[in-house]
Order: sequence, then structure tokens, then C-alpha cells
Amino acid sequence: MRNTVGRLLEIGYSLATEQNYVKLFENILNACVEFTNADGGSLFIADSGALMHLIDINRSLGIERSVADADKSVAVDNDTNIYTYTYHHRELLNIPDVYLDERFDITDIKEFDESNDYRTNSVLMVPVSVSDEKALGVLMLYNCMNGLGQVVPFDEEGETFVRSLTSQMANSLTSIMLIQDMEDLLGSFVESLTYAIDTKTPYNAHHTLNVAKYCMVMAGYINSQHTIGVTDMFINENDQEQLKMAAMLHDIGKIVTPREVLNKSTRLGPLREHLEDKLVGIRLMKKIDMLEGRLEKAEWEKDDVDIYEFVEKLEDLDVKDRLTESDIELVNSMAEKSYVSPEGVYYPYLSEEEHECLSIRKGTLTDDERHIVNQHVVYTDKMLGSINFTEKFNKVRTIAANHHEYLNGTGYPNRKKADEIGPLARLLTICDIFDSLTADDRPYKRAHSLERALEILKEMADEGKLDKDLVKMLSDCMSGEWEGLVEP
Repeated sequence: MRNTVGRLLEIGYSLATEQNYVKLFENILNACVEFTNADGGSLFIADSGALMHLIDINRSLGIERSVADADKSVAVDNDTNIYTYTYHHRELLNIPDVYLDERFDITDIKEFDESNDYRTNSVLMVPVSVSDEKALGVLMLYNCMNGLGQVVPFDEEGETFVRSLTSQMANSLTSIMLIQDMEDLLGSFVESLTYAIDTKTPYNAHHTLNVAKYCMVMAGYINSQHTIGVTDMFINENDQEQLKMAAMLHDIGKIVTPREVLNKSTRLGPLREHLEDKLVGIRLMKKIDMLEGRLEKAEWEKDDVDIYEFVEKLEDLDVKDRLTESDIELVNSMAEKSYVSPEGVYYPYLSEEEHECLSIRKGTLTDDERHIVNQHVVYTDKMLGSINFTEKFNKVRTIAANHHEYLNGTGYPNRKKADEIGPLARLLTICDIFDSLTADDRPYKRAHSLERALEILKEMADEGKLDKDLVKMLSDCMSGEWEGLVEP
């Protein structure tokens, strides 16, 4: 009795502390085999309409294996099968000789015996369930051995012990399933948010998924380099899950960003049509002034050509990647000009807002608009801060909130430096920039070639913004033939 209590306490401790559920269930099945002096046992767990064969033990055949990849499954809609009968009816079956019991289909048992030159006799089938609730699986023990090595039926003490352990197993499995359901729910929630983020702007519809993809590719590559001794860095399974979730959520703050700013694909945006109409109107009014003698013809001709040529160049000024010094001079000269009608109405060629927009040397956003977009990281941090992440995902918020910080303190929003930015956030930053550089779905900029994108990342690393080692690994990964590579 002392040994029994000790074994139960040992299993109880394992139930409370073991994180690997397959190993936990192996321990329980082993304990059942040992206590009942069975020659073997198997565990089946219900999953997606089937009983999946999870673990096998046979002492005389030397079998002790996990078969989580399922070498066979048992459909739960067949009530004549001995496994599914136990599952459906939650009934313990103690059968002295299973071959002589004609109630059940034992095809699987016979196949096992035939393939292993074995003979299953006594069988104890126990549902894995809590009270009268739905069964979660089935545990089978077979060939109870007496002290002389003879096969005998399982006794009542063995039934009680196994019932106790399968009940504890059911409690543990229920908790595992609840955690899995919560993680699945969180995953679905994240996917929904990702859809909301990427569909808010048609200009980076695949950005979030691409960044997550590159992060996972890089994690696999880094680990492969760790295996061969190239790097000390290793990203374990949990950190990979955290990195992926952070990548999926890194732009969640853009949900708050005004659509007209987020989707601004040109410098002027909706102002351009109004500006063109205004300049055409000024041309017409000045021509009338010339015809009615209020303006010298030579002066009118010069002004008319200037306005016409500016309107012709306006589309290029509005959309080109980077403005030249001559472009800026042209814009400034137009901003200095105005027209006053005979009625005294003042018409500036360029309003302050139009002048500001056409003075953007690179990109399409003014300083104020850039600040609004940059605020998405602040909102990302706040929104993720309101989610009660479990310990498993305790790094997600920090990783996502730091994806625009640079190692030299020139990033945003908090100008953090290297010692405040962890390796996973550094990796997310690089993958985010890499996708932005190579994306071909943004009309306001051309996609860079792979070679140029990697050059830009190296330049940023040389400036102290990015982690040089990670940039080099990205370059090696994307330029090489590594088997895990997903083409950009």
C-alpha cells in the first residue's frame, strides 16, 4: 500500500509540473502497466472525430514508443469496435480473454498480434473521462501477469488504480485542451486583426503576412547556423511563436491611423485636382486681363508659359520618389507668385498646404502626416498592453512595440538604444524594412531589387541603426540556397 500511495503521489507531482503532455501520458501509462503488472498498454486520445493512437508499451516485445504521428486511427462512429465502445459508453471493460468475447470487433488487436507473433488474452479497457462527462480517450492494458509469468485477468485493485490515474489524466487533458482552445482563439483573433490592418490600406495588403513569413524563415536559418556553429544565437520554439505573433501584430496601431494619411500615395493627394483647376483658372483670368488691356501681352505670354509648364510637370512632382534641387526651386518660385483679380480677390499659385506637400523631398508625407503615421507604434504598444497575454506570449508586446527603434537611438517612438532592444525585436525590425524595400504593391514607390534592398540594410547597419550580424544572416539567407528560404 505504501508503494501504491508513493506512486500516486509521484504521478500527481508529474501531473502538476510536466509541460510535455506526451511525456506526461507516457508516465501515466507506464505507471498503470507497472502497478497492474500488465505486459503492455496503449493510449488513444479523441481528436477530430477519431481516436488517435498516441502511445504504445509492450514489455516482452521491448516496445515503448510515442506514435503521435498516428500509425492508425479508430473512427468514433463504429460502436462495435472495442475502443470506440469504451469511448462512447464510458464503460470499463475487464475481459479475461478478448478472443473469446464475441461482443466486439478486435481486428486491430488481432493485426498487432499477428504482426508481432503475440497473443493478447486479458484486457482492461478504461475510458479517459472526468465523472460522467464526455470521454477524452481510451486507455487499454493487456495480459496481466501473475508471479509465475502466467496471463491472468486484471483484479479489482488494478481497476481502481487505473480509474484513479485515468481520471487525473482526464483533468490534465481537459486543462491542456482548454489552453489549446485559448491559444487557437488568440490565433484567430490575431488573424482577424491582421486582415483588418492590411485591408485598411491597399498599398501594403500583404505586408503583415510577409513580415511574419520572413521572421520565420530567418528564425529557421539562424537555428540552422547555430547547429553548425556559425552563431551562438538560437531561437527556441516558444520564442519563434512569440516572434511570429509580434510580427502579425506589429502594425495593429495602424487601425487608429486616419485612412487618408495611411493611403496617401502622392505628395498632393486629393489636393492635386483642385490645384490644377486653380492654375488653369488663373491662366484664363490673366488672358482676359491681357485681352482687356490690364496686362501687357509679353508679360502674359511669359506667365502663361510658366503656369502651363508647371502644370505639365505637376504629375511628376507629385509622384516621383525623390525631388531634386531644381524641382524644389521650381516649386518655391511658383509659391512666390500670386494673382489678384480686378475685384481684388487674391489667388496664390500655391497655398501653404500645397507648397508644403510639393516640398517633400522624399516620400509622400508631410512632417505632420509622418508624425501621425509614426504614432501607430505608440498605439500598437497601448493596444497590446490592454491584452492579458499568458506567460507563453509575454514578449509579444515588447517585440512589436520596438520594431521602429534603431540601435543608435535614432528610431521612434522612444529613441531606445541597443541595450534596450532585444534580439527578437531587432530581427522583426530588419524583416519589416526588408519587406518595405522589396514590396511591389505600393504605387508611391518602386520596389527595390533584392540586391539593392540588402545593400540598403547593410548601409543602415553600418550607420549603427541595425544589428550587423542579423543583417548579414538575412543577406546570406536571402542570397543563398538555404532549403528553408521563401523567395521574397
